[in-house]
Amino acid sequence: MSDRFDIVLVDADETIFDFLSAERTALTRTLAIYGITADDRMIALYSEINLSCWKMLERGEITRDELQPMRFKRFFDRMGTPVDDPSDVNEAYKRELSRCGFLLPGALDFLRKLHKRCRIYLATNGLTVVQRGRLSDSPILPYIDGAYISEEIGVQKPERAYFDYIFRDLHVTDRSRVCIIGDSLTSDMAGGRNAGITTVRYLGRLEPEHSPLCDYEIRDYDEFFDILSGMR
Repeated sequence: MSDRFDIVLVDADETIFDFLSAERTALTRTLAIYGITADDRMIALYSEINLSCWKMLERGEITRDELQPMRFKRFFDRMGTPVDDPSDVNEAYKRELSRCGFLLPGALDFLRKLHKRCRIYLATNGLTVVQRGRLSDSPILPYIDGAYISEEIGVQKPERAYFDYIFRDLHVTDRSRVCIIGDSLTSDMAGGRNAGITTVRYLGRLEPEHSPLCDYEIRDYDEFFDILSGMR
């Protein structure tokens, strides 16, 4: 029996890359440049602000250029220590984050096994300098066939245009042979649904929500192989 999918689009952060560890490390290093010793409260505050800004981008409320300094302006304002130029802090943070290509446990082995059965493409809303930096020396590089980064394309998940770009580039004619694996309901699952492809939510550290946006939910990478083979 042949596999169900020829192409699997895989989200990057919190699906393959351990973004929470990378964010903590990059922010700690960045704040140290400015003479600030990061603690758990600061990291949690930044994470909250950063996530809210990315959700605003997904909803089309701000642009990517607005997002980047905005998150640091809001962070330092909330800390009570306004910064002269949040753009400078943002540039330092991106440099540090691009060096933090930490993988989630089991991600490398998953991609290695999956690549023997189908083509794999990263599909990410991340920033080009960060994602390309992390990929450049990552052990996953031999097991992906390419990466589609929203900043390079000019549109982001969950917009249908993001996926249309990918399908044109890959000459996809049968969308039933494509699926997306990701952790985010609002970008990965909503985007996959908009594009008319199978959606598989990787829960990882998340709790199940059984959203109608998800065709499947998996907690362990190996569960995907039952979906791929049609056993689930």
